[in-house]
This record gives sequence, C-alpha cells and structure tokens, in this order.
Amino acid sequence: MTSSCLSSSYDRLSTEQYELSLDYPNTHENGSSVADISIRPPSKRRKRHHNIASKVRSVQPVSRDKDGNYEMPVQVGILTVLCLGSIVWDRDAYHNERYIWPAGYTVQREYYSMKDPDKSVIYTCWITDGGDAPLFHVEAEDMTGEPIVSPTATGAWTSVLRTVNQIRHREHSNSASGPDYFGFSHPTIAKMIQDLPGADRCRSYIMQRFVEMKERHVRGVIKKGRGGRPSMEMLSRGQRALMASSSLPASARDAVAVRSPDSSRSEAGKQMSVEALTNSDCTAVSSTV
Repeated sequence: MTSSCLSSSYDRLSTEQYELSLDYPNTHENGSSVADISIRPPSKRRKRHHNIASKVRSVQPVSRDKDGNYEMPVQVGILTVLCLGSIVWDRDAYHNERYIWPAGYTVQREYYSMKDPDKSVIYTCWITDGGDAPLFHVEAEDMTGEPIVSPTATGAWTSVLRTVNQIRHREHSNSASGPDYFGFSHPTIAKMIQDLPGADRCRSYIMQRFVEMKERHVRGVIKKGRGGRPSMEMLSRGQRALMASSSLPASARDAVAVRSPDSSRSEAGKQMSVEALTNSDCTAVSSTV
C-alpha cells in the first residue's frame, strides 16, 4: 500500500473518530462508554437482601402458653413440629441470610419407605450441635437406629430420595430441597424460629416480615389437616417412631409424650413429661412477636 493510501485511510479514520466523539462525548477510544463503566446494576447479594427483607409472608396462627411460648407439638403443612430447639447465634455456620438452623430442632413427616416399596413411613428430622457446624439427621421409623447424618439438610434428604427411587426402580431425580423437607422454607416455621431468643444476634440472617393469614384461610388449612394440633393418628405413629429410636434427642420424645393419646400412662408419668418439656429447649421461645 502506498503512502498516499495510508494517509487517506488514516485521515478517514480520524474523521470518523472525531464525529463519534461529537455524538458520544463520553465515549473512550476503545468504544466503551463512561456511563457503562460508572453505572453498574446492583449486586445479586444486595438484590437478594432487599427481596428477603421486603417480602411479607403469610403464616398460620400458632397457640402459645401463658408465658408466650409456642405450644408443641404443632402441625404445619405436612410437618409435625416437635421441638424448635435453640439458636446457636455465635457460630456463623448455624445460619445464613435466609435460614436459621437451631440445635435440637425436630420435626416429623410421612414419606416413602427406603425398605418396603409398598409402604410410607414416618421420618424424623432433627439437628444436633456438631461444633463448628450443625449436623442434620433423618431417620425412618422402619430403620430405627440407622439415621442418615449430613452437614446439610439437602444432603440428608438426597440420600433418602436416592434409596427410595432405587428400590422402586424409578428414574426420577434424586435432588431434594433440604429447606423444604426439613420445613425451614415454610413461613410459619420460619417465623417460629425467628421468634426464638438469639435470632436478632445472627450476623448474616436477614429478619423477615410475617402476617397472620385471615380466619377463613386458617379454617381451610385446619380442615385439610395442615395446621393446628396434629391428629391422634399422627401423634401415635410419631411417638412409636420416637420411642423405638435410640438416636433421637430426649426433648423430641418429651414433646410427643405430653399429648400422647395413650390414656394408660400414669398421672405421675404425664407430669414428668410435662416438666421435661417445660425445661427443654422446645419451649425456649421469646414471648415477643
């Protein structure tokens, strides 16, 4: 290419750059805009923080005793909450922005058996203090003494789903939502946990907003057996599962024993169960709403 051609090309390029600078005065030589560099969308963390804090979640009313503590056990959806446990606020691994995992938290739910493909059984889920981080336990009533233990709720229930699908020869996904199966994602359970002493001291947790559902909705929930006091059948089955296990915390057994349908228990035995429940972490709930 001759020098005249090079000069002509350079002049044309310079003219285009000059015209571009007139139309877009904040444009750099590399074509990037100052506005593009200085104005960035909000981070995902900030957006998630806003969504959690601003969203108002509807919850079912849960009865309290004279001291303002939630009365256990209580039916929440398909879960029977036996014990709320106690918040370990001084160790970061026991909560995140959305959930708190109290040590001693215990729930029961019905799900497919890992042994008999034709049966559904009661599963008991609970959390223990594992030191630096919580441990999540899941135990089936037909496999007592063989709890699945995992550092995450999702890991524990994924193991259950994998075995359930294997014995039924199903090619379903083995993925599980730990917060759903343990109940942390349910608004009513989330509120009860948030009302425990120490929730406001969890450094990463974002306090959530709740409102009690209207009375007509409450009646519908209770009618479907998804709220209020657990049925006698569920209490009886749950108690049998608890009493057969050697792995479960005593506070969970006490929670069911207080309202056991077994009328043959002595008054002294009932009183002992009531005292044990009263002294356990199951009723260590703040009276503030």
